[in-house]
Amino acid sequence: MLAMVSFEKSALILLMLLMLLQHEAQTRPALSDSVLAPGLNGITLQDEPEDEAYQNRIIPVPALAYSPETSLMMGAVVFYQFKTPAAGRDTRASQLLGSGIYTLNRQIILEAGTNWIQPGETWMHNIYGGYNFFPTLYFAPGFNSLEEDERTVDHKRLFLRAEFLKNIGRKWFTGPIVNFSTLWDVQIHEQEDGSLHQPWARGNPKANTVAGLGWSVRHDQRNSIMSPTEGRYFEITSVVNPAVSGTEGFSSLYFDIRRYLQVTNTHGTVVAGQLKGLFTMGKVPYQAMPGIGGNDIGRGYFYGRFNDQNMGQVQIEVRQPVWWRFGAVAFISAGEVWNRFEDFSLSNPKYAGGAGLRFDLNPSDSMNIRIDYGIAAHGSGVYITIGEAF
Repeated sequence: MLAMVSFEKSALILLMLLMLLQHEAQTRPALSDSVLAPGLNGITLQDEPEDEAYQNRIIPVPALAYSPETSLMMGAVVFYQFKTPAAGRDTRASQLLGSGIYTLNRQIILEAGTNWIQPGETWMHNIYGGYNFFPTLYFAPGFNSLEEDERTVDHKRLFLRAEFLKNIGRKWFTGPIVNFSTLWDVQIHEQEDGSLHQPWARGNPKANTVAGLGWSVRHDQRNSIMSPTEGRYFEITSVVNPAVSGTEGFSSLYFDIRRYLQVTNTHGTVVAGQLKGLFTMGKVPYQAMPGIGGNDIGRGYFYGRFNDQNMGQVQIEVRQPVWWRFGAVAFISAGEVWNRFEDFSLSNPKYAGGAGLRFDLNPSDSMNIRIDYGIAAHGSGVYITIGEAF
């Protein structure tokens, strides 16, 4: 996810919010009580008066972090939340994000993206891409892969994903998907004694290019893209990736179902649930293998700690306002990966859970910085990003 810092055994996390708070105090307009309604962190925009235009906002978030894997991390995130001039109350806010992170281990992450919603939500354009040079861990495919199956892999990556979705009525969107990713300078680190690793039975890291074209159908009734508190979301997306440089061709089918409920007789409590799956056919390159973990679902697992041709996961999260713009969450998830459908088993599901804090950067149209700590059977992790996990 854009502007995400994810690592295990974190030693220090420091978000420089003073600059942000000072900037807001100078620029945020006063809002009448008629515009405000309870939300995750106190207030979210419910209805705009006819005579009050939406307030576009640029939000910079400097950040520092440290972990044994990365040494000192220095970065900046710039987030622009906006509506085009012709967009009214029937159009949710669009977002434009850019981030740059550099570490003392000479790791580089440069990413940018937009979720641009046209007036009346006639079209929704999602475009996201960037460049990464980030040595990291990869694990052999399989639901029971061992710790000794891990590899430290260096590679450079350039990627782009673009979605162009048309509103066909009643919050249903459909349209084409373009996906491109290329990896080069792929190097597998030697073992501690200087010897080479034995290759895995399948899914070994190598340079390749993935270029795919697909189609997506979505039903999106969420009240917010970045910090939803009510509504539902459904997506099914199919992508075909023909054989190109370094790949033999494969296809994928993805589904994502979400539901958000505000609990009555509570101070803004929200219960959110998600069920998602990714199924593939063909020879899938190692970096495209569906995996468990990361900053969205399965928090606590290093992303890809368990990966294979197919993946299914479910999670539940409870979100609670605490004070001013601060909130707290608790979450739990379970998932599994498998190679062939005849191999599917729930004998060893991958559980994870944890808790986190929220800070609302934009009370007039809620957008949260989140800090989560997840614990799993095979690790733990701290995650910092903008926007909710789902």
